[in-house]
Amino acid sequence: MSSLIPIMVRTFGRTGSTLLMQILGTSDQVLFEKQYPFEHRYLTYVYNMSRMIRTRAKAGAEWDNDLLFQSKSDTIGPLPYGTTDIIDNEKLSSYVFSGLWEQFSRSMCETHECAYGRDYFYAEKVPAEVAHYANEHMKCKNIFLLRDPRDEMVSIMSFNEKRGFRSFGWTDDDTDISYAEKMCNNRRYFMQHMHKAEDSARRINVRYEDLINNGPEEVERLSEWAGVTMNYEGAVGNNDIQKIHMTSKDSASSVERWRNELSNEVQNIFTRELGEELSNLGYAV
Repeated sequence: MSSLIPIMVRTFGRTGSTLLMQILGTSDQVLFEKQYPFEHRYLTYVYNMSRMIRTRAKAGAEWDNDLLFQSKSDTIGPLPYGTTDIIDNEKLSSYVFSGLWEQFSRSMCETHECAYGRDYFYAEKVPAEVAHYANEHMKCKNIFLLRDPRDEMVSIMSFNEKRGFRSFGWTDDDTDISYAEKMCNNRRYFMQHMHKAEDSARRINVRYEDLINNGPEEVERLSEWAGVTMNYEGAVGNNDIQKIHMTSKDSASSVERWRNELSNEVQNIFTRELGEELSNLGYAV
């Protein structure tokens, strides 16, 4: 059986990635550990294992040839010899990446008793670095998921308050103003890329708002793109996950919260910094 085809979810935090993973998980041809918060990252693990081969060992690091020889360390690092004549580190790293993924795929397919002759996929929320490398070395599919950054910020603020600690890059020094400015800088290229790039066999753009307002139609579009059958009703029926994860009273009210929950000053920052990008992608400015 060939390797699982990665479906890589490309997005940020609080953008609907949990809902999207639930949707992907309604297909028996899309494999991953279907447990909230859906962040067991096997593809990223394989990437980091292979990355060690092309990474230079740092002087004084707690990983060297002696530890390698003793085989007693619980950790492993780069090859402790630097550049050698016997191998090409970059090529070997790519071979290891592909080979490891083939064996991970084999194990997952055996566990799930995958039927011979059918295509099977593996879904993961991946960082950009992993996605770029995987796309270069394997046959992959990419879902670019966007939520209005203003609603994303409201959701981040609410989720931080709900859990009682700051995350998603919100530091102790941040104010609403400084965080909004950081978000604009971090989202600008992603939004510009989504506007310029057309859907294809290897990539598709999805807006969170469309999943909420036109869920069944969007899931049908995703199903046709991936070549598997997914189900919207099956994805949104888990009330336990909604209680843990949602910060609005219901899904419908999670859209355009920013109008009432962001100050005019913060709204003006998004309009000034991302007005064109928001308008190009169908958002009100």
